[in-house]
Amino acid sequence: MNRISRRYALAGAAGLAGLAASRTVALASAASMPDFNDPLVALRTHVKLVGSLAKETVYSFMRLNIYADTGEGNFVPLFTLNNILVDHWTPKGDDQHEMRKYEVGFYSRHDSHEILEHFDNPITGKREAIHQFLLGPVPRVYTPDGVIAMGFTPKALPIEVIGDRVFLATESIESRPDMVHRGKTTYVNSFMTMSAPLKDVLNPAVTSAPSHLQLQNKTRWAPWMGMGERAGGTVARGFGGKISSLEGLPKPVYEGAKKLVPKIFETASWNDFLFEDSEFLKQRS
Repeated sequence: MNRISRRYALAGAAGLAGLAASRTVALASAASMPDFNDPLVALRTHVKLVGSLAKETVYSFMRLNIYADTGEGNFVPLFTLNNILVDHWTPKGDDQHEMRKYEVGFYSRHDSHEILEHFDNPITGKREAIHQFLLGPVPRVYTPDGVIAMGFTPKALPIEVIGDRVFLATESIESRPDMVHRGKTTYVNSFMTMSAPLKDVLNPAVTSAPSHLQLQNKTRWAPWMGMGERAGGTVARGFGGKISSLEGLPKPVYEGAKKLVPKIFETASWNDFLFEDSEFLKQRS
């Protein structure tokens, strides 16, 4: 018969006790995990990730590297959009949360902070004037039954927990009449993924989770790019997250926004609806 030393036996018992304790913690954690399939839990999680359950303003910033997709060969790098969002959130009662969105963007050289003064189109070989991005105010209401929105409406996909983070993906696969090319249709395929630490999502004292953001989309050529009737469109790959305030922007982005899209600092007086396409048409006429 093999003899087991007292020290070895005690060590084994301690290991089993530790394993049992860890399993107990894991079971307790699993038992306390909310049911993300519950519409109300999903709503509150969605609002926490994208904005806030409280009455407050949420600021976000993303860098979008944008490529040309001509339908043949590899994508062609074009430029980077510095995308700034200011969202005013208000809980409306009856499990409804209202958001008023203001969004701007200005362009820099691809994967750089060097501001573009003009756009040298690598597809056409022509130089085009830059038209900065403006959108807002856009109202949305988040409810247990979905999002009520003006324009494209993001559809929330099932919430996933991976490791110690919560992930929520949304998709907008939609179309609408083209404002620039009358009689034609604009197609948008936009996909956002938000993630935040599980502990913040579960903590009732946290009303706005510190979310990371990832964006992919495919859409038609921006009208100012001078693509005419050329087939294809742009593909964007974006990344970023929430920031504490506009002063939390990277310094070159803050300075560029002050110079090129100062309206984002004036949302209190930004009342008239502005949209990239309609503003382009005004400038062209």
